[in-house]
Amino acid sequence: MNINEIIKQSTEIDGISLKKNSNSIELHFEQENGKGSMTFFNLFPGISLAYIFINSPTWPIPNFSQESSSSIPLSINYCISGRCELFLDNDTFVYLANGDFSIIKRPAQKQYTYPLRIYEGIELFIDIDIISKEAPFINETFHLDFHKLLDLYCPANKTYISHCTENTKQIFSKIWALYDEEPSKSIFSMQLYVLKLLDILLNKKHIPTTKSSTFFTSTQVEIAQKTEHIITSDLKHHYPAWKLAKLFSISETSLKNYFRGVYGQNISVYLREIRMNAAANMLANTKMPISKISEQVGYSNQSKFASVFKLQYKMSPLEYRRKKVLEQIQGNNHY
Repeated sequence: MNINEIIKQSTEIDGISLKKNSNSIELHFEQENGKGSMTFFNLFPGISLAYIFINSPTWPIPNFSQESSSSIPLSINYCISGRCELFLDNDTFVYLANGDFSIIKRPAQKQYTYPLRIYEGIELFIDIDIISKEAPFINETFHLDFHKLLDLYCPANKTYISHCTENTKQIFSKIWALYDEEPSKSIFSMQLYVLKLLDILLNKKHIPTTKSSTFFTSTQVEIAQKTEHIITSDLKHHYPAWKLAKLFSISETSLKNYFRGVYGQNISVYLREIRMNAAANMLANTKMPISKISEQVGYSNQSKFASVFKLQYKMSPLEYRRKKVLEQIQGNNHY
C-alpha cells in the first residue's frame, strides 16, 4: 500500500477532503472537535514528505489492521511542537514530544492522537519496493540502503523513538523552514535535505537507545485521560492529586507519572495553562468582569489570578483585554 493509496483511502473518511495543488496534495480534516492539515510533496518515486498542522485531539485514518507491515511505507516522524501518541506492541503506547523523531514500519492504528490538541510536525514516507523498482538511482548514486535503515532502527518491526542529536535536528529544522517558501523553488532543497537526513541516519557511529522503554499501558493512558477530563471539565473546582489517585485505586505518585507521561507536564502546570487559556479567551471575547473570570477559572483571589495570568501572558488581564479590543478595532477598520 503506497502513500497515494493511503491518501485516497483517507478521503473516504467523514471530515477529510483533498485539495490538489501544482506541487503538492493537501489532506484537510475538519470535524466538530477540531481540524488539521497534512500537505504532501512527492520528492522521488517512493519518497514523500508531509507537513502536519493539527488543532484536534485526534486525526482519523483508514483501518490498516489487515495490512502486513511489509506493504506499509516506512515513516520517519519529527515533532516540532506538541505531542503525538504512538502505538506499540502488547497494547502499549509511547509519546513523541518536541525535538523527538521516530522511525516506524508497521500498520497504523485507527487514529493519530494528540494529547495537547495542538501539534506541528514532519512525516517522511518511504516505500522501499517502489524505490527499488522506479528509482534505483537513489541507492546507486547516493548509496542509501533502506533495508539497512530498517535493520538499524526497526529490527523485528519495532518502533524507534529518540530525541534528535544536533545534526539531525538541524536538518529537520531546515526541512521545516522550507514549507513557507515557494514550492516550485523549495522542492529541490527538500530533496537535498531529505537525502542528507537519510545519509546521517544510515552512517551514525552511535545510534541512541530508543525511548520505547518509557511506555504506558492502555489502562495507564486511560487513567491519565480520565484525570485530564475531570480536572478540566469544571475549572472552578480543585481536585487534590491524592483524591484523584484514590478514585483510580492507585498511588498519587503513579497518577502523576501517568499524567506526565501522556501530557508531558505535571498536573498542576497543565491545569494552570488550561485555566489561563480559558481566562484569555473570556477576556478577549466577552465583557465579563475580570473578578468573575477569575472565579470561573478557579481563583477566588483576583490578585493571585492576575499574578498567574501575567506570568503566562507577560501582561495583566486588563492589559490583555485592552490589547484584544484594539486588535479587533484595527481589524474592522481594514474592511
